[in-house]
Order: sequence, then C-alpha cells, then structure tokens
Amino acid sequence: MEIEIILKMLLAAVLGGLIGLEREISHKEAGLNVSVPIAMVSALLTVLSIKTTAAASPMTGPIIIALGLIGAGIIIKERFASRGIMTTAVVWSVGAVGMVVGRGYYLNAFLVTIFIVIGLTLVQHLSSVLEKQGKMHIYVISTEDRAAVIIEVKKIITDLGIHYIDAHLVKTRDGYEIEIAVTTSQEKNKSFIERVMQIPDVKEITTEHL
Repeated sequence: MEIEIILKMLLAAVLGGLIGLEREISHKEAGLNVSVPIAMVSALLTVLSIKTTAAASPMTGPIIIALGLIGAGIIIKERFASRGIMTTAVVWSVGAVGMVVGRGYYLNAFLVTIFIVIGLTLVQHLSSVLEKQGKMHIYVISTEDRAAVIIEVKKIITDLGIHYIDAHLVKTRDGYEIEIAVTTSQEKNKSFIERVMQIPDVKEITTEHL
C-alpha cells in the first residue's frame, strides 16, 4: 500500500511539474516550486482520505478549502489583478490533477494535464500578440542616488510580461532618471506604475503613451 501511495505521489509530481515547467518557461508565478508540492500533497491527502473513510467517495472538502485559501491569499497579495487570478487558477488546476491521480484515474489526469499545458501556452501566446498590439508607453522614473533601481524596474517588467523596447539611465544632480520605452496594455501600465512606486528610493514616475 505504501508503494502505491509513493507511486501516485511521484506521478502527481511529474504531472504537476509539467504545468509548473510551462509557468517557468513563461516567466509566470506558480512554477515548479509551487506546482510540484501542491500536486503531491493533493494526491497524498486524496489517497489517505479514501483509505481512512468508509464512504465510497474521499473527503476532498479539506483539500478544496486549502486550495481556496491559497488562492485567496494570492489574489489579495496581487491586489485582485488578473495575474493573481490566473495564478490561482493554475494552483486549483494542479491541485485537481493531484486529486485525480489520488483517485487512480491516471489517463484522465494525464490528458487533463496536457490540456492545461496547451491551454496555458495558447493563452500566453495570445497575450503576447495582444501585448505587442498595445500602446507604446514611455516612463520617466526619478530616483535617489541609487542606479541599481533600474534592475528592480526591469524585474517588474519581466514579472508583468511587458514587451520591453529600450531603456536609458541618466545621472542628475539629485540622483538618477530612468527612461524606459515599452509596449503594453492599459491594465499592465497601471500595475507597473503601482509596483515601481513601491520601490525604495523612487521619487516620481511620469508616463506618456504614443
């Protein structure tokens, strides 16, 4: 019985890892370090609930509640932005795959995983296409005397999946000015400005779209 549990956890880890790998390649949240543990634990708890419950159906309620709490935390952390909702959807999907493996529906789990990976890939591709059709924004970021701010700004650009065009760093009397040109949507423009203003030493950010 213990071998069966271990094998199910390993299979869940592989399938969850496929979803997490797609997220890693797309530079998104819920990568391998999140997807693999969630899939494994979901499979483990599902198996244990089957073996310790007299009813025909496993007690999946606690698993669903736990996934819901994780999702709620992610959405709140991301301030209800679309990125947080997408990450939550991935977490739920990975948890569901683990539960299906725990029930022993291996083919279903494999097919669902493939569909999820294909779906996420298509969504990412479509998002990139639409992003490139967005408006060009030019940001001018005034900072204190710390040039490393530009590294943090570029990280935010990567995290949000913004199409980056060019950047310039200019030394001023009071610090630095970073001028960055990107092509992005209005929603990501707002998220970018909010996150940049949270960086220590950033004094002001102005933007214009062409």
